Amino acid sequence: MITLTFEQFSGTPRALYEQVRKGKIAAKDLPVLALTEQALAQVEALGLSERSELLPLLAELVLYKLRAFAKRPQVVLAEDDPEESENAPAFLETLVALEEAIAFLEQRSRERARVLPVPPSPLPKDRRLRPMPLQLLVRAVEPFARRAELLLEPETFGLREAWERIKGYLWGVRRALFGRLPFRTWAEQTVAFAALLEAKKQGEVELLQAQNFGALEVELKSSS
Repeated sequence: MITLTFEQFSGTPRALYEQVRKGKIAAKDLPVLALTEQALAQVEALGLSERSELLPLLAELVLYKLRAFAKRPQVVLAEDDPEESENAPAFLETLVALEEAIAFLEQRSRERARVLPVPPSPLPKDRRLRPMPLQLLVRAVEPFARRAELLLEPETFGLREAWERIKGYLWGVRRALFGRLPFRTWAEQTVAFAALLEAKKQGEVELLQAQNFGALEVELKSSS
């Protein structure tokens, strides 16, 4: 809802029109340009019907003020506010443009209200294309499919090789930290740890760790 505000009034355009029509607010005191700018700033949020109701009210207020000045003598017109007199033609041009825009939008709205959405017509089917089972399509595409092959390097370092290296190292020292065992790469250390777990299960070694996440000690138990 549009609200117009100036020194003597605050309310809707309809209420302002009634106050001016009944003489409770003098028409000559209406700041028509300021009121129009207020209305235009709020009119975008309104529908077409509400915009159509607003325009005649603003036009009537302009006419009330023009008539009020027309009844005054010519000598008194010199005391009028020159700024409002200069802005009056621009204000009227704005009202005319607004009226034309609202009329155009209302006409388009009425025209589009009679347009019913129609789904597009189905495309003709090509009789040369016959339905084909999915399995037949898969067999037809298979000769053109790229086959993926995994090239795996032969395993050269396994659990047995890791255990033989551990046993050979511990033969003389009998006890050592896991980090001191002769394994350099992460892959070798991983295989070596798995070999130690298997040797622990077989009773070949003893694994000692003073605290959680601490250094792991390996002790050879058997002499074989």
